[in-house]
Amino acid sequence: MDKLKAMAIFVEIAEQGSMSAAARKLGVVNSVVSKNLTELEAWLGRKLVYRSTRNMRLTQDGHKQLEQFREILDRVDELEVYTDEQVIQGIVKITAPIYLGQQLLVPHIPEFHRQFPLVKLHLVLSDDFENMIDEGFDVALRASQMLDSNFISRRLSDASLAVVASPDYVSQYGAPSSPKALTKYHCLVEGALDSPRRWRFKNPQNEQVSVAVDGSIFTNSGTSIKQLCEAGLGLAQLPSFLVEESISSGKLIELLAEYALSNFYLHLLYHQKGTSNLAIKAVVEYFVSQLSGKKY
Repeated sequence: MDKLKAMAIFVEIAEQGSMSAAARKLGVVNSVVSKNLTELEAWLGRKLVYRSTRNMRLTQDGHKQLEQFREILDRVDELEVYTDEQVIQGIVKITAPIYLGQQLLVPHIPEFHRQFPLVKLHLVLSDDFENMIDEGFDVALRASQMLDSNFISRRLSDASLAVVASPDYVSQYGAPSSPKALTKYHCLVEGALDSPRRWRFKNPQNEQVSVAVDGSIFTNSGTSIKQLCEAGLGLAQLPSFLVEESISSGKLIELLAEYALSNFYLHLLYHQKGTSNLAIKAVVEYFVSQLSGKKY
């Protein structure tokens, strides 16, 4: 016997005033209603309904059980609603530049999976600036000062930049003495060949200095620039967190450290629907908690 079903049928009998009316209301045949009532009475060991050829009325026990069954069924309904609202599941599609995703997102995914095992992450790492709407992304990690106002932005932290070169390159060509001297060096440029690239600094007097840089290699991949820089092909301006390990290991040397470089901002972008979609909200809140307030 399905006890909850039998309780619901009994409540319907009491409210409709007869088994036939309850059967019509529930869309079942009379025998289903009668069978469930009989089994429910047998399970309880007491009569719930007086039956006669002319009418039907609840027994004293029937009146008591009616209120209890209503409370039980109401609680079950509340529990089902609560459970449906609290189960966090679904697919969340995330995009990030390769170096940001590898350095900042991937290390935190195992713990996210432990906390939200029913959320599937589709992580697309690309140094092409993916269009969130056209490509169907729910969340994007971006490093930029200019952001798309069509999306909600959660600012994570500021990130610093560093100018670096390999020891071999510095040994062969020397180190620039100032930002303006960069025009004499091969620079590894992030961006398109036909897009002018300027590196911005602040001198020790806190004055803005902007230098147009050039080189023989242009790419949209920060990770590739780091590898080429380590190979001695030129100077690079990269996020500090991306080159920190290479500097510590001696693969790269930081240059112009006395000049402050313009910082950039790390943001999580997401659609308006992310405020109501529990899976997207879980992703956003988790990575905000992991990445906010840290210096990169």
